[in-house]
Amino acid sequence: MVGRLNEREQIGGLIRLAAVAAVGCSVVLPLLEFARIGVGWTPRPGHATLAAVGTACYLPLYVRHVWYAARGCRPPGAGWTLLAMAAVILGALPFIGTSWLTSLHSLAVSVLIIVSLPWSLLAVASLVAATAPLAAAFGDADWAAFYTVSVIWQGAAVFVLVWLVGAARRLEQARLLLAEEALARERLRIDGELRRTLGAALEAIAARGQRASALAVGDAPAVEGELCVLVEGSRRALAQARRIIRGYQRPSLRAELDGAAALLTAAGINTRLEVPRGELPDTVDADARAALRTAVASLLRDDAARRCSIVVTRHDGRVRLELRGGGTGPATARVVAWTR
Repeated sequence: MVGRLNEREQIGGLIRLAAVAAVGCSVVLPLLEFARIGVGWTPRPGHATLAAVGTACYLPLYVRHVWYAARGCRPPGAGWTLLAMAAVILGALPFIGTSWLTSLHSLAVSVLIIVSLPWSLLAVASLVAATAPLAAAFGDADWAAFYTVSVIWQGAAVFVLVWLVGAARRLEQARLLLAEEALARERLRIDGELRRTLGAALEAIAARGQRASALAVGDAPAVEGELCVLVEGSRRALAQARRIIRGYQRPSLRAELDGAAALLTAAGINTRLEVPRGELPDTVDADARAALRTAVASLLRDDAARRCSIVVTRHDGRVRLELRGGGTGPATARVVAWTR
């Protein structure tokens, strides 16, 4: 179990590292493009000052988009910040020229983050398709392929990281939400069962008590009959309450199996549950329950385990539980328990 927890912590650390890498790429790549313009590695040297101003204007907006997307949420005021970023990048393009075309990758990533499908794909395809004609229009047709490939790979490098991190975070949030919903449904089920059984019994007891108090003066035989019925109803309600509590303390066989399968699956073990057709016993005896839980704990401690199967079979009116692990430790042995 400790190994599984460490594995989940490592996955969480990798997600955080990927988020930092995505934000880092969104900062480093535009700065590298500005440095390329500054040192003159462009078709037409110059415009370094304009490139510095343009980068300083759009880069904070771009990093903000990537940061929120890596957290799995939409940035506030995303539409306005996207318009501002597009105005800076596209507005500076006629003044800086061909060397500014690589900044289109930042605009493409922000469009994919903020604009919904399919419009985002159409907009990004238009940006990529326009790169080569724009390079030719600025008189640098020989550089058209270079700038087109640069826009594609730089945009993909950032967006793939952003998409993976955002998807992983949304999956984690969905898992927590499902767990909360399952807990709420179980509470509602228990509440409904108590209202249907104990609630009705207690209401009947209260009604009998009121009736007995009304007959207390002048009708002793009737009062005695009502009190006898009241006592008997109280005893039945108490017995029913005890049965319900025992049912909660001793879960059904199906609940035990589902719980074991869910625990193993959550620990990263591919679990298959096979049950026979028909009704399973309402409860499982202590020996079978203890054997199943021991087998599950042993399998969780085996860090090499990657799959297992829980097989339930019937024989002569009895039910056999069999857990088969796929690791290398003691949990690989078959654990068999019979219900009584």
